[in-house]
Amino acid sequence: MANDIDLLRNMPMIEKVANFCVLIGEEATIKIFQHLPKDVVERITTAISQIRTVDKEVSLAILSEFHVLARSSGFINSGGFDYAKDILYKTLGKEEAERILAKLSKMHMASQSFTYLNAINPKQLADFIKDESPQTIAVILSHMEAPKAADVLSQLDEDVKVKVTMQMATIKDVSPDVVRTMSVVLEKKLESLLSSIVDVGGVKVVADMLNRLGPKAQDILKNIEGVDTALSQRIKENMFVFEDLINLDNEYVQKILQNVDMADVAIAMKNSTPEDIDKVTSAMSQRAKDRFLEESEMLIKVKIKDIETAQRKMLDVAQKMIEDGVIDRGMEE
Repeated sequence: MANDIDLLRNMPMIEKVANFCVLIGEEATIKIFQHLPKDVVERITTAISQIRTVDKEVSLAILSEFHVLARSSGFINSGGFDYAKDILYKTLGKEEAERILAKLSKMHMASQSFTYLNAINPKQLADFIKDESPQTIAVILSHMEAPKAADVLSQLDEDVKVKVTMQMATIKDVSPDVVRTMSVVLEKKLESLLSSIVDVGGVKVVADMLNRLGPKAQDILKNIEGVDTALSQRIKENMFVFEDLINLDNEYVQKILQNVDMADVAIAMKNSTPEDIDKVTSAMSQRAKDRFLEESEMLIKVKIKDIETAQRKMLDVAQKMIEDGVIDRGMEE
């Protein structure tokens, strides 16, 4: 392996890749090219065109390095960094192993940068980053999923769109450290913005307000979900509590019960008052009521956490029915 390192030490990476493509053949190379940016494909094909002969020892060294890198990269991506380090130390030696590990780690961190942006509504993300420089926007979009990046780009002003597109087309290799720093800064800006929105009124205040809007609230919730899924979920949970479910009309409670396991219903009602239990059981058929009483009798000690989980299951079913228009809470004035 030491000889392999010496053979490839001064060979540029693009030349190694070009040789590797020649070694694996045309069909496999085409499949790889389908997942690479156009400018990278052009650089590789240019390097391939300059190859005259492929030395046997160099070929074996390139294939060996690729095998080691592929294995170690896979372990790093899945969290087995120490195992990957052991492989590289034993095959390449400490100095070369540490150089490659540092590079792989930075590449992995860079690849994970900006992934949180894929869950944000494209229009809202475009509004958030529109005042950044075209270079910065280009780096951000380059690290997002292509369909999402295209959606965000389409929301920008025409002049900004042109500048960003040109930057993306001509962008060179950006240091993984720079990419990671940009990602962290942008994430903190987003967190700060969302925190300020919540702190002004609070989740409960927002939930109460949306409760009074009736069906119109769903459009607002969808927009919030585009920016922050967790915040949207917290608002939903505060909008509709278990007491609200119990106080629904009998026909609606019946619809909910038909979509929930009776064992969960028994757990959810464990600490309920006799009045609330009567309200729920009055919406059951005699057979369902017998099953509920049977399940309830088997329950002795139930953790509060389990009761809340069971109630959440019933609330999720109810919330879905409200969103689908199956249940009318009569909130709109």
